[in-house]
Amino acid sequence: MTDPDPQSVSVSAPSSEVEEGATLQLTASVAPFGAPQGVTWGTDDITVALVSAAGLVTPVSLGEVTITATSTADPTRSGSIDITVTCRNLTQAMVADGGTVPGDVCYQALSPLSVNTGTLVVEAGANISFGTSSSLNIASAGRLTAVGTIDNPITFTSLDPAEKWRGIHFDGSASLDNQLEHAVLENGGGSGWSGAEYATAGLYMSGASRVDVSSVEITGSGGTGFTASADTEFTLAASTLAGNAVAGWAHPNAVRGIGSDNVIDGNDEDVIRVAFGNNDAVQTSQSWAAAGVPYQVWTRMFVRAPLSLDPGVVLRFRADVSMIVMDGGTLNAVGTAGAPILFSSTEDLPGYWKGVQIETVSADNVFDHVIFENGGSEAFTGGNESRAMVFMSGNSKVTITNSTFRGSGYYGLWVPSGGDITGFSDNHFEDNERTMIVHPNRVGGIAASNTFVDNAEQAVRVTFGNNDAVIQAQTWEALDVPYLVAVRTFVRAPLTIAPGTALLFAQNVSLIVTTDGSLNAEGTVELPITFSGREALSAYWKGIEFGTVSAGNALTNVLLEHAGSEQWFGGVQSVSTLYVTANGSLDLSDVTIRETGGYALILGSGGMLTCSNVDDGGFQYLSSPSGAVSATCP
Repeated sequence: MTDPDPQSVSVSAPSSEVEEGATLQLTASVAPFGAPQGVTWGTDDITVALVSAAGLVTPVSLGEVTITATSTADPTRSGSIDITVTCRNLTQAMVADGGTVPGDVCYQALSPLSVNTGTLVVEAGANISFGTSSSLNIASAGRLTAVGTIDNPITFTSLDPAEKWRGIHFDGSASLDNQLEHAVLENGGGSGWSGAEYATAGLYMSGASRVDVSSVEITGSGGTGFTASADTEFTLAASTLAGNAVAGWAHPNAVRGIGSDNVIDGNDEDVIRVAFGNNDAVQTSQSWAAAGVPYQVWTRMFVRAPLSLDPGVVLRFRADVSMIVMDGGTLNAVGTAGAPILFSSTEDLPGYWKGVQIETVSADNVFDHVIFENGGSEAFTGGNESRAMVFMSGNSKVTITNSTFRGSGYYGLWVPSGGDITGFSDNHFEDNERTMIVHPNRVGGIAASNTFVDNAEQAVRVTFGNNDAVIQAQTWEALDVPYLVAVRTFVRAPLTIAPGTALLFAQNVSLIVTTDGSLNAEGTVELPITFSGREALSAYWKGIEFGTVSAGNALTNVLLEHAGSEQWFGGVQSVSTLYVTANGSLDLSDVTIRETGGYALILGSGGMLTCSNVDDGGFQYLSSPSGAVSATCP
């Protein structure tokens, strides 16, 4: 009896899907019954799957493929089946206690995974795709080692390129085994690890986690590329952050791990946000590298440990945000002429952020080649007057050189009685509402090399309170703007005024030389010294009182004008530009006194006065208490 001819071929399989790394056995059946069953097998895409002569399918890559069985008795008769090559399922049971994800194999995670203990090793070339509700959590007792190679990186991605998965979370895992190297982490940040904005991240590190990230591409996050919490110790080196909503976010204490060799570009916000809450602080000694993008200071932050900023670092502060150096903290910001350090604002508006407050005394507090701009938005203490981009408070010390202050909503610099600015030189003030306010005892720290251009108030303000005094011997150097003495000021130590110096006095304000003080203002013909009213009005400010006997009390090549606004004692007869008390002395030489509201000079009984070549503008002198009046210098 002859076998019937083949009429059709059908192909069956246990499943229409086969995981990469597995095999799938197909079965062919030739109809009708009794027809020869011999077939040959073929694939329409050998890049997706191969099929053996026995119908065994071996995946090559992800995708869909059609496998065909053709009758050997009649090649016109064939049947086929569509097979989908999928990733292997990576389940919680496979990772809970650690294990190995083999390289060059694709896995898919359809539910959240957590490495609770042990080390999960992901080998080079492995590809793990996560569903939208999936994530990889590394618990405190777990570890993750994912080290690929340049040619064979590890990939953590989403199943659907159009969707986001949650990301990788190191949850207090402090192991040295935690490594991500030569890996791609993409499309994470689909949902947050907590309700905080910063907790939506492709790579989220919380608690006392320790993670080394090197040569990793973090891309496509719906939130930040990475987030590092206060106690996290991590390094980010030679990595790329691109296509994320925000490049990164770090607690101030965790910024130290960010290297200068990362490529951060093409994110919605090419910034690294710093600080989560209003009391976050740098707590361990560290340096911040120039990251190539700004550190965006998100909330008020404290510096409670030594902090150094590398040349080229850029910090941009949100509205009214400040940095406060206190409690053992220091701030060492040393840039270069070619790579200055910038403290600025997120919006290019004058007076936008608050400023930097220095509360510590340390030689390590240094600003060199630093630009401060757009600060001075809010008061640091008390009234509105204490607005400044750099605000020194209490006993504090900072060395400031080669730096620029511009765009302040009020003062560029605030220096109280306890503020040491010794060596303040080669700095520049421009476009500020006011340049700087300095306690009289700290003015001697200001060098003549500082410059002041286009400030609303072109002056250096001197004094804070009505009893402030010079209590250390010093010299006030000639600046290219005047000193504005805003309130009554005492001189209780030797004070020298350099040739060419100009001093302006607010209304009714006086300068009083007393107890151990002396005032030596010896100008030259080319560089006279001037004492004037803030407004060029006769009898505007009070004058200068000399209440000590000292060879240092001398005025030479000096112009005194607009004084004599109030009496020194008693009635109107005690109004004068200069008052030498019974316990005072003064040497006048080549001095001009004009536009006074009373006498040019009053000499108390017992007071000592020598003078030569004094132009008193026709004003008289009074020797009291005798009341003797002379028209010339006695």
